Amino acid sequence: MKILCLGDLHLDDKQPVNRKDDYWPTTKGKLKFIFDVAYHNGAEVIVSPGDLTDSPSISYAAYGEILDILKTWLHDQTTLLACFGQHDMKYRTMKNTALSAIEIAFSDCGNFKIIQENEELEINNVLFYGSSYGQEIPPAPKNDKFKVLAVHRMIIEEKLWSQQVEYEASNIFLRQHNYDLIVSGDNHRPFINTTKGGRTLINCGAMLRSNIDQLDHKPFVVLFDTETKKYERIFIPIAPGEDVFKMDEVSLTKERNENLEVFISGLSDNKSIDLTFEDNLRQYIKDNAVDPSISNIIFDSMKKEK
Repeated sequence: MKILCLGDLHLDDKQPVNRKDDYWPTTKGKLKFIFDVAYHNGAEVIVSPGDLTDSPSISYAAYGEILDILKTWLHDQTTLLACFGQHDMKYRTMKNTALSAIEIAFSDCGNFKIIQENEELEINNVLFYGSSYGQEIPPAPKNDKFKVLAVHRMIIEEKLWSQQVEYEASNIFLRQHNYDLIVSGDNHRPFINTTKGGRTLINCGAMLRSNIDQLDHKPFVVLFDTETKKYERIFIPIAPGEDVFKMDEVSLTKERNENLEVFISGLSDNKSIDLTFEDNLRQYIKDNAVDPSISNIIFDSMKKEK
């Protein structure tokens, strides 16, 4: 069986602030390209590991157009299997979301299926399992069938930033969960990890470039053959960064990100047990003359959390 592995699509018709092209038509073009790859390579299953949509309540117009594309490309020979990412969920629940509505729209044919927790799906002697955001990993059954897990959690090959603490290392995850193929989402930085025994973890990362820090990102899908256990990266055509991004924002964003990381790193070395977190924060900002643009981001986020 050939399986087309995806990453986080974050489908939405909202225009990202730093894109200067017409983002939604570009997005739909890439979605059609992905399905065209599946069709011409004979992929029987497409696996989406969460965050298929950028919001549980995308616009009716976007929902309708996504549904039209899916209805056009998904047929008796191709099934799309998905799990939920946090962006697909509504207050951490799966009900009344765009993703669940898409599955209902395909209820008559079953070519779009959300793999529910503790559910096993078998397609042409290949077993499929899902672990949506916040769910436990189902144990892989001990049999000779090829087993595939779609999972949405922060699995990494290397830290995304120096102070990152909430993650799972891909090599350890592969050792702990005895699946032949793991397709992971949530981490937008792509990588592929394969064990000596031939088990593979594929993290395609972000399928679209919505943020300016993705200027050099080259999105791809992966075509995987369950018989040979070989895979092929297929890159999604993209326009040059200067044609789609507001380039005057690039250096400013890079500087802000670097300053923010330095700021976070410094917090752990400059704290007093006599003060509250917010007091420590304000003291650090004062002592280190932190740029107001950075401190404003922090305090605005704190207000939203409250």
